[in-house]
Amino acid sequence: MKVRIAAAAFMLAASFVACKKKAPEPIPQPKPEPAPQAASASTVPASGNPLKMPGNYLKTTVGHIDEAKAARALYEKTAKQELNSLDLNNTGGN
Repeated sequence: MKVRIAAAAFMLAASFVACKKKAPEPIPQPKPEPAPQAASASTVPASGNPLKMPGNYLKTTVGHIDEAKAARALYEKTAKQELNSLDLNNTGGN
């Protein structure tokens, strides 16, 4: 009879140990990688001297005025064509 009581007590103790809540496993977290440096456009001219910036700006842009005017004319022309293509009364030919 003592053996049965001891066996019952052992089974009861084993069931309590088995039902014990287990600690959650730690989830491995990835280490944050340093963000790569984004290539940024610098507004500083090649010389890097802030006192010469306005002069360098004028030197580099004076020769491109005609190109800017041609680009503006092309933009206005295509904008007019796009507006005309939206006109339902103008079917454009055939």
